[in-house]
Amino acid sequence: MEITREKLLSTLRSQFKMDSFRPGQAEAIETLFERGRLLCIQPTGYGKSLLYQLPSCLVGGLTLVVSPLLALMRDQVDQLTERFNIEAASINSDQTEEENAKAREMASKGLIQILFAAPEQLDHIDRFQYLLSLPIQLLVIDEAHCISTWGHDFRPSYRRILDFCLALAEVNPQLKVLALTATANERVEQDIMRQLSTTTAPLAIFREKMDRPNIHLSVVSVQGMAAKLSLCKALLEKQQGSGLIYAATRENAEMIAEFLKEQGVSIAAYHAGLASEEKRSLQKAFALSEYRAIAATTALGMGIDKKDLRFIIHFDIPGSITAYYQEVGRAGRDGERAEGILLYDKADRAVQDYFIDSALPSEEDFERVLEAVSKAETPLNLTGIKRATGLHPTRVTLVIAELIEQIFLSKTSVKGTQVYRKVDSCGSLDLSRYQTQHRVKTEELNKILGYAEGNQCRMEVLREALGDLEASACGRCDVCLKVKFDITADKEAANRWLRQRTLPIAEMRVHKTSQGFSLFDGKMRPPEFIRFMRERAIREDVDEEILNLMKAKIKSLALPVTSIIAIPSRTWMGRLPFAKALSEQLQIPLLEEVLHFESLPEKRQGDLLNNDQRAANVHEKMRALSTDLVPHGAILLLDDYVGSGSTIKEAARALRKSLKNPIIPVTVAAVKWRLGQTGFI
Repeated sequence: MEITREKLLSTLRSQFKMDSFRPGQAEAIETLFERGRLLCIQPTGYGKSLLYQLPSCLVGGLTLVVSPLLALMRDQVDQLTERFNIEAASINSDQTEEENAKAREMASKGLIQILFAAPEQLDHIDRFQYLLSLPIQLLVIDEAHCISTWGHDFRPSYRRILDFCLALAEVNPQLKVLALTATANERVEQDIMRQLSTTTAPLAIFREKMDRPNIHLSVVSVQGMAAKLSLCKALLEKQQGSGLIYAATRENAEMIAEFLKEQGVSIAAYHAGLASEEKRSLQKAFALSEYRAIAATTALGMGIDKKDLRFIIHFDIPGSITAYYQEVGRAGRDGERAEGILLYDKADRAVQDYFIDSALPSEEDFERVLEAVSKAETPLNLTGIKRATGLHPTRVTLVIAELIEQIFLSKTSVKGTQVYRKVDSCGSLDLSRYQTQHRVKTEELNKILGYAEGNQCRMEVLREALGDLEASACGRCDVCLKVKFDITADKEAANRWLRQRTLPIAEMRVHKTSQGFSLFDGKMRPPEFIRFMRERAIREDVDEEILNLMKAKIKSLALPVTSIIAIPSRTWMGRLPFAKALSEQLQIPLLEEVLHFESLPEKRQGDLLNNDQRAANVHEKMRALSTDLVPHGAILLLDDYVGSGSTIKEAARALRKSLKNPIIPVTVAAVKWRLGQTGFI
C-alpha cells in the first residue's frame, strides 16, 4: 500500500490535531506501509503510540495491539475515543466478563478501529480462534522484547503471538506487523528480527538514540527499610510536582503508601492485588492530580499516561537496566526537568535473586506436571495442576507453555474452560532456553547493580546497555556533576513507625469482610513476632504484652466490635486462653461454640507448597453453629497468623451462610509463604 507523506500529514492534522511529526515518526510509518513489517526501538516518551494510531485510520480494517500493559490500555482507549474520535476497546483480565464481551461484540461488528488485548488472551484456544476470525489488517506487538529469550522480560504468553502472527498471515497475506519496544539491545534486536521476518517480508528496523536529556539521574546509598522510608519522605519534601515510587513487592508498595500517608502525603498504593475498579479509580484520580504520588509495583507497568511526572523514585532495585530505563522513563514526558532517583541497598539483591530463581523450572518440575496430568481421572485445568503439583504458580505457567510447545501436552477447551492432556512422545525435553534465561537475567541484574555502585555517567550506562552506540556522558547526573543528595532524614522516626505498625488484612468482597489487621509483620521479624511463632504450639498461658497491643489496636478500629469468634486451630495452644482474656479486657462475649471444623483439613497449611493447595485444603471444611447467639454488630474473627488468607476466607464463608454482621479479621502475625516449598519467608 502506497501512502504519501501528504496523506500522512493530512491525517495527522485532521484526526490528531497535530501540526507536525516528531523526528523519525513519518519515516517509520512510511516504512511500515512500504515494507509491511517494522521493529521500532525508541525511548520511552518518544511517541510510539502514534506509529499505530495513525496507520489504524488508513489500513481499512482492524488494528490489534497485543500489550502486557493493562493499565496503559485503559488510558489509550479513553484517549483514542475522547481526544481523537477513534473507536477503541480492550480485552484483558482487569475487566469484567461483561466488559470483555462488549469489546468482542464491537470488534466482531466492525464498530472499532483499534482493539487492545493482553498476550494471555492468546493462551486460551477459544480466544485465540476468536481473534483470528477478526478482519485484522495491522498487528502491533507492544513491548516486543518480551518475545525474545534474550530479553529481560521474556514471557511464555508472547510465544503465542508468533503462532498468531503466522496464522493471521495465512488468512491475510497483506497483514502488516509493527513491533515496538524501548528496551532491546543488539542481541534482542536480532532475535526479534529472526522471529518476525518472513522470506517475502523481512523485518525493517528503526532505532533512535536512547538519551532522555531532561531526566537527571541519581543513586542514593541506604541501609535498611527505615532509612528508605525516611529518605522517601525527605525527597518528597524536596521534589516538586507528582511522581511514582516503584517497589519490588506489593507489601512494600502498601508500606510506603501507608507511611507517607501518615506523614501527610496524598498517596496510594497500586499493585496486582487490587480489584480492577480500584485500579481504574486510582489511575483516573492520579491523572487528575488528586494524588501527589503512587507507590507501585511493576503491575503498573508503563500504565499511567501522565506527561508531567516530575520524579520517579525506585524504593527497591529493579531486576535489570532495561526495566529501570522503562520505569524511570515515565518521568518528564512533557520535556521539562524530571528526577530519577534509585535508593540502593545492597541487601535488595536477595529479592531479585528470588524472582529469578522462582522463574527457573527444573527437570523435576516438568516431571511433576506430566505426572499430575497423566494420573488425573479427568483433564486438569491450570488451577488443578497447581493444586496437584504444589509448584510455584509462575513455574506452573512456564512449564505448561514449554510442554505444549514441545508437544508433550495438548490443550483443549471444555465448556469454555481450558484443560490439558498428556501427548505420547518419545522425544526428550530441551530445557536450554531456561538455562539461557537464568543466565541472561543474572547478567541483567549484575548490570543494574553495577549502575548503582559504579562511577560512570548514569545515562551513559543505561544507553550502552540498550545498544545505543552514540552513548556519551550526559553532564547532568550525580556522577557527572560530582554531587550527592544533601538530605536530612529522620531514620529513627521511621524505625519507631515500623515497630508500631500493624499490617492490614485486605477486605474480601466475595465473603464481605471488612479490612482487618495483623499485629506483627513477619518480614520485619520484630522480637514479639519471633517469640509468638516459636511459642504458639507449646505455650498455653497468655502473653500479656501481645494481649495489650491487640486490645489497644482493636479499640482504635473505626467499627466497634460486639463479639469475638476464634477460628478453630490444631496448633495454637493458647487460642482459647488468649481469646478469653481479650473478651474480658474488651468486655464483649467470646462465642466459643459458633465456628467448628466439620471435617479436619488433611494437612497443616504450613506443610503445603502453594496457595492453591492451601485453599483446597480448607475449602468447605468449616461450619457455623448456634449463630442465633451472635449479637448485632461487628464480629472480631481471631486467628494466630495469616499467610495465604485461605483459612480466614473459609471461616468467613461458613459464617456468611447465616450471618450478615460485619466481619473484621485480626491475627497476631502475618507471614509470607514460600511458594513451591514448605514454610514461610
